[in-house]
Amino acid sequence: MASLVFKVVTLTVKTVAKPLAGQFEKYVMGHPVLRSKVISLAQFIHRVDVRITRGAEGKTGRAFVGDMSEERAVQLASKVASEGFLYSTAIALILIEMERKSVEESEKKRKQLEEAARITALHERHIEQEKSLKADQDQMNQILSRLEERLLMMEEQIMDIRKSQTRRWFGFV
Repeated sequence: MASLVFKVVTLTVKTVAKPLAGQFEKYVMGHPVLRSKVISLAQFIHRVDVRITRGAEGKTGRAFVGDMSEERAVQLASKVASEGFLYSTAIALILIEMERKSVEESEKKRKQLEEAARITALHERHIEQEKSLKADQDQMNQILSRLEERLLMMEEQIMDIRKSQTRRWFGFV
């Protein structure tokens, strides 16, 4: 159930993040310090993009990469701001999911260890009971052996008594 709730919350955050990214973009572009930082980042991305494109085309050597126009830099900067917000939201959701999985795994591991300890204790108790039963059985076997000896001895005595009584009856004594 908790997993389902977490997934619904994650989906909701992803859905809400898109309009929030637009609001974040407006805020960044309206803030003078953040705006200049994001425009500088956009110019840097433009220079890296041009160098990668030149390298992919097989062009070598250093080339002057001019800055983008202000309008184009603002467009790229606003796109960077909104995509950066969405990216950071996605990373936060991934980290939260990883933490949740880690907690679940540690709980599962703890339960497995408890179960293993319970089974080990049960096994040890079983072994002790088996030893006790074996000792009781050995003791009972000894008692039974002594009783059998006594029974044989008593049967011999009864046979001797019967023989002596039989002799008396027939006058052989």
